[in-house]
Amino acid sequence: MYSCITALLSNILLMTVSIAANLNELPWPSSSDPVIMSRNFVKRFSGLPLRGEVKDPKKYWSSDYWPLKLGSINYRWNAPEPIGFGLRSPNLEQAKKMNLQELKYLSPSEKFDLWMGKYTYPLKTQVSKRASPQRATWEGICHGWAAAALNFSEPGPKILINPDGIKIPFGSSDIKALLSYYYAYYYNPPSTYQMGRRCNGRNYCTEDLNAGAFHIVLANKVGNEGSSFIVDIENGREVWNQVVFNYTSVVMADNLPPASNSASGTYSVMRIKTKMKVVFNIVQNSWMPSIGTNNQTYKEQEYDYDLDLDREGNIIGGEWISKNRPDFMWRVDPVIKFYGLFSELRSLL
Repeated sequence: MYSCITALLSNILLMTVSIAANLNELPWPSSSDPVIMSRNFVKRFSGLPLRGEVKDPKKYWSSDYWPLKLGSINYRWNAPEPIGFGLRSPNLEQAKKMNLQELKYLSPSEKFDLWMGKYTYPLKTQVSKRASPQRATWEGICHGWAAAALNFSEPGPKILINPDGIKIPFGSSDIKALLSYYYAYYYNPPSTYQMGRRCNGRNYCTEDLNAGAFHIVLANKVGNEGSSFIVDIENGREVWNQVVFNYTSVVMADNLPPASNSASGTYSVMRIKTKMKVVFNIVQNSWMPSIGTNNQTYKEQEYDYDLDLDREGNIIGGEWISKNRPDFMWRVDPVIKFYGLFSELRSLL
């Protein structure tokens, strides 16, 4: 199984909106304050549902993370013998002679270049500079996929006509690849909202995403709003960006006394076990959409943690119990308009 460390964390998506940076005496690190995600979250435990699921049935789709080792979106995933390097892309005359099935075999980048009438293949050339058979198996664009799946409905297959009258067929996975690539390398969002920091150590890192802050965001976003966010589910050096789909929390113990590491002002402690399901990356691409099929895959995470509550029952802090815990979580605003080489991408959505 491939892991999914990404270039995200040296890219634009690490530009956290540090709304809480100037606040003093926070019960959690300023980088972990829920206000980063929203100023309107409910913090009283009784106002937070113990279970929730995303509401939009068309978003939050599985997709490949397009590993650079296989050619990224130059990968001819639908061909009888998939390849991602050494592609001999058709010129205008050759493309005119190809039937629809032969055109289906081309990679997402080749199809996009053909649709734009660019027979010098600028997108394929750009992708080839990033991809290499020598790249590590974990390197890909799951950060682009996660942001795309968070903000856009799952695309279906389309046939579009290029300036020379050639019909270019796009499968669902082709369009997902292009949208993921745009989010990974082209999109410069006005704001990115990130809680917690990436662990850059070899093993597991010290806590910087507070358990209480995590529960507030999870229960508000998924439970109260029915919306989602992205979470790095590995608290180690590797990064697995996944989209949260649902959760169930169980109170394991209530009215525990404050511990020595409880937040200042803690009146009681509540022990919680949460099972969180995330939409998972797949390497099985498909012509048709994944939602509702076996290509839509999920992974369940289980977390144990304590919540620090004040006299009014507000969550004011928390401590992780389980070694398994998320590293950081984030969301990004949707693309309003596509630019540059991808200016016509919306026609595929």
